[in-house]
Amino acid sequence: MMGRPMFFELFEDTLDALFRQPPPVQLMVFVINGLIDFGAGVLLIRIVRRWGKPEDWTPVSTFQSTVTVVFALFLAFHAASIWANKSHAEHTHIESGTAIKRLDDILGPQQLNLAGPREALHRYVRHVLKDEWRKTTNYSAAPEAEQAFLDLHVRTMAAIKDLPPAVAGQLFALLNEAARARSERLWVGANHTEAVSWLAVMFLGLLAHLAVASVHVDKPKAGRLALGLFATATTVALWSLGIVDDPFRFLQNLDPGTWLGS
Repeated sequence: MMGRPMFFELFEDTLDALFRQPPPVQLMVFVINGLIDFGAGVLLIRIVRRWGKPEDWTPVSTFQSTVTVVFALFLAFHAASIWANKSHAEHTHIESGTAIKRLDDILGPQQLNLAGPREALHRYVRHVLKDEWRKTTNYSAAPEAEQAFLDLHVRTMAAIKDLPPAVAGQLFALLNEAARARSERLWVGANHTEAVSWLAVMFLGLLAHLAVASVHVDKPKAGRLALGLFATATTVALWSLGIVDDPFRFLQNLDPGTWLGS
């Protein structure tokens, strides 16, 4: 099976880099995109007016809706996908926190009092916070966190041998739950950007601007006003999605440091 074209890989890397930038930087990029769309619409009006009769080239006013509605639908589906990723990220964070807290409680002095596994658990949480959340915003697994989780697994499995079956089963289930939630978190962090969807929405946005321009060929001043308003609206819409495309962007709301109450 053939992989995606290199263009899409490059475009996705570019988007990932953009979505890690501060909101003002992202706004500037989307403003440039809006200016390009606006300029393309104005250029279309000038070309038609220069090389043809406006009355022969101006579609009926309702024509623009055939393109702008398609753009709006794709934008809505795109926004729904982004918010779904954000919801998934929050869900995996809560699942991870619940599993970690329950592990910490059961390994603590009030219950099993297993100092070795509990120490490994705290070390794992510290590496997750330092090396996966703060350094890479969950874009990739950190070797330090991976090793810390392996150490936690080894120590817990060693302790399980001397525990009653029911308690051992509970520990094993919590460990698996923490591992699964970590895998989901890293998957969301590495795959939240849909390059093809972003490309389709931006291209349809350009076509929508051209559609708006086409129905204003006979009224260039009104066309520039309509294009300016539409470009502003699409810029704000795309920027609003861009700043939340990375579901782990606002780390103060999803902080693994709270898992152990630290």
